[in-house]
Amino acid sequence: MKTFNTVAIIVLIVAVGYLFIKDSSSGSSAISPANDSEVAENLKGQDFKGVRVAYINTDSLVRKYDLHKELQEKLAGRARILEQDMANKAQVFQQNVELLQKQAPNMSEAELQAAQMDLQQSQQSLMAYRDEKGAELAKEQRSLDSLIMDDLKDIVENVKDEFGLDYILSYDPNSILLAANENYNITAVVVERLNKKHNQGKASKEEE
Repeated sequence: MKTFNTVAIIVLIVAVGYLFIKDSSSGSSAISPANDSEVAENLKGQDFKGVRVAYINTDSLVRKYDLHKELQEKLAGRARILEQDMANKAQVFQQNVELLQKQAPNMSEAELQAAQMDLQQSQQSLMAYRDEKGAELAKEQRSLDSLIMDDLKDIVENVKDEFGLDYILSYDPNSILLAANENYNITAVVVERLNKKHNQGKASKEEE
């Protein structure tokens, strides 16, 4: 069964590669389509051999999607605030450590042990605070990603139906696609529609 799965994966990769990898002997220098009409023109003349497939460059999409940029900037701002807050707390802790080192020779053993326990508790509290805030930021990042994905699904479904596509794949450094024909790239159209929807939503809120 394991051998069968391996063979199946290889066959899938070869099949996808057949559809998307550029023919190096053709010398083609295709440019990414920038709007609906260019996408329609490119897809209309393609021989899909029964299957109509396009792809989205997700790295490019998140860089150009206005809502993602706005939310990411807010998240980065909170991360910078947390970083500064942690730096301030760490500085105070270090000052307390240095103060104890100076006072230690004049302290009894019981006083020194008590002061060391206080410092240890302060350190543990600082680490717990760091972990708590870090978890909050990670949760916000997951919520952001989920929100973007929900918006993307709606737009992609509409694009799929409009252009009569069977599949829309994701093409990024983590995908199994090593290269792709730019004629099948619908990123610009998806970004344009995402931004249009986002800007219309902002305008509606401002009018309320």
